[in-house]
Amino acid sequence: MRSTKAAIRYAQSLLELAIEQKSLDQVKADMALIAQCVAESHEVDLMLQSPIIKPDLKKKTLEKVFGSSISKLSQSFVALLTTKGRESILPQIAVSFIGLYNEHMGIVSAEVVTATKLTAAQRDELKKTLSSTGKTIELIERVDPRVMGGVRIKVGDQLMDATVRRKLNELKVDIANNKLSASN
Repeated sequence: MRSTKAAIRYAQSLLELAIEQKSLDQVKADMALIAQCVAESHEVDLMLQSPIIKPDLKKKTLEKVFGSSISKLSQSFVALLTTKGRESILPQIAVSFIGLYNEHMGIVSAEVVTATKLTAAQRDELKKTLSSTGKTIELIERVDPRVMGGVRIKVGDQLMDATVRRKLNELKVDIANNKLSASN
């Protein structure tokens, strides 16, 4: 999901307001809930994107969907977005807010892909190793049997791929290059 400039501006404003009102952690939890709800519910996403559904109906629907599950500040923010006709970018705002929150708190997300689920000891060792950067590490774990073994870690725009699959692909390329070299 791509963040628009408007989504980033709204997220930044919400972050500043949440800091000012000392409700930063609660608003972060609210934005995570909103992002998850929209990602998991195609109907909610379609409703937000629909130009046919009136803003008042969208506002009422969002109030029913989230109700008391989100803070008053987040409720007011969502209502403001629908009043301004910007509810279609709510998912992008939520994702942008979480990114800005993590940046503000010095939290770095590290996506870890393994062939099998990490054990608690492996998870702790990985966090310890990655936290040597001085930042708090938030692990996002995925299991993908196609990696066959090893680990692939992505932190920001850096990728460390120590998977069996990558090594096998490199070996395949080396063998193909050697066959080509030998036949010349």
